[in-house]
Amino acid sequence: MAGGVVLAEELKSMIMSLVRRVLPQHARTSIKRALGLPTTRLDDDWSILRCIGPLERPHVVLDVGAHHGWFFHCWQDWCPDARVHAFEPFPESFTAMAKQYGADSRVTLCQAAVGDARGSLTLNVLTESKVSKSFLEPRAETWRRVGYPTGAIETVTVPVTTIDAYVGEKQIDRVYLLKIDVQGYELHVLRGAIESLPRVDHIFVEAGIQRLYEGAPSFAEVFEFLTDRGFHLMTMRAWHRGNQALVETDMLFRRDELAPPGDPNRERYYLEFK
Repeated sequence: MAGGVVLAEELKSMIMSLVRRVLPQHARTSIKRALGLPTTRLDDDWSILRCIGPLERPHVVLDVGAHHGWFFHCWQDWCPDARVHAFEPFPESFTAMAKQYGADSRVTLCQAAVGDARGSLTLNVLTESKVSKSFLEPRAETWRRVGYPTGAIETVTVPVTTIDAYVGEKQIDRVYLLKIDVQGYELHVLRGAIESLPRVDHIFVEAGIQRLYEGAPSFAEVFEFLTDRGFHLMTMRAWHRGNQALVETDMLFRRDELAPPGDPNRERYYLEFK
């Protein structure tokens, strides 16, 4: 039974992928309206972002650590007018992403990592967790403690750019959302974006609670870096392996000047983190 469910989900994914490639966005929207369906939706994987969208105007999203493109795929399902610049250094992942989204005029793909200086670096690829590629060495003890196997570690040399350099070259004036998923390299990415941060509205960043990589910052250090540079934390979520020992957290920041005034009719609001 479980195998049948998995097969059905894979078939559904293949059909939806084909529809997206064949039908332009306006045609898909018209069909949804005719069927009485919501014209856009945000996948539950990214429900934390509901407080900043959907945005019904052209805007720029930078996806740093795009892997196969799932994040920006979901964002554009919700905000079809987004113009995405996606960064992925690992050749295998970039090829898969290019095959799926290379023909989409709303997406610009960059086969490079993002850091604090342009050049090249050695990327560590965990053969049993290929979504967990990092420029930092994994801490074997921590990986064992959280119950994740790393497998053998392979390496590949990849090009590196910076947000400041890229934004300057592409003449991007405003970034609505900067998404960062770089396995311990968060502060390097942010240091390479110092000149651009005043033109970034929101930052969505994954950071460690458990130190999975040598020299990786904690989520608190990422928080302090951004709050010191004019951002405030809007909301966050964290996950664990079923034992209540939190492993990583996703944090959503907004530039301070974008915060609306408080509600004079209520003393406080509560957010529940599940």
